[in-house]
Amino acid sequence: MPSKQVGNWYVEVTEAKGWFEHCLTGSGGGLWFETCPDGLTLIDYDGVFELPAEVVIAIRDMGLIVEEEME
Repeated sequence: MPSKQVGNWYVEVTEAKGWFEHCLTGSGGGLWFETCPDGLTLIDYDGVFELPAEVVIAIRDMGLIVEEEME
């Protein structure tokens, strides 16, 4: 599956899960996806209180779905 870097954030997705990591600080967390009618959709994440905007951009650039309430 895809991987992408936006700014200092690296994101990788494999099957229905993935991870993200800040290239300088090493902070990051996990990503969980579910197959929905519109495509693979982010349903949960951990490691941070709020998902960084760059991570959302990277996920969407990979053709995956992040709904507004996950931003």
